[in-house]
Amino acid sequence: MEKDNLIIGCAALYPIPDSRAGELACVAVLKEYQKDGRAKLLLSHIEEKGTELGMNEIYTLTTRTAHWFIEQGFTESTVEQMPSNRKALYNYQRNSKVFIKSL
Repeated sequence: MEKDNLIIGCAALYPIPDSRAGELACVAVLKEYQKDGRAKLLLSHIEEKGTELGMNEIYTLTTRTAHWFIEQGFTESTVEQMPSNRKALYNYQRNSKVFIKSL
């Protein structure tokens, strides 16, 4: 996301191989732009891309912003419920919470 040639926000969507799921990662908005709904716009864009790619759900992992993802329609999940290709990469030392949203 740009404003006046400055990157003010970003998000990434990584397809999870051998599944119809993706992982939402790296949602970030510059502090001075965080109160204007830009993160929600980024999420909407990611959801559209996921649907275009044939995904039926997206996962995200967080250690700090669980409340925001719940407000956006995600539900708390578990590592065990993630597709096996992604579950194998989970970092137990970070102790991230896992969230899922149907598309």
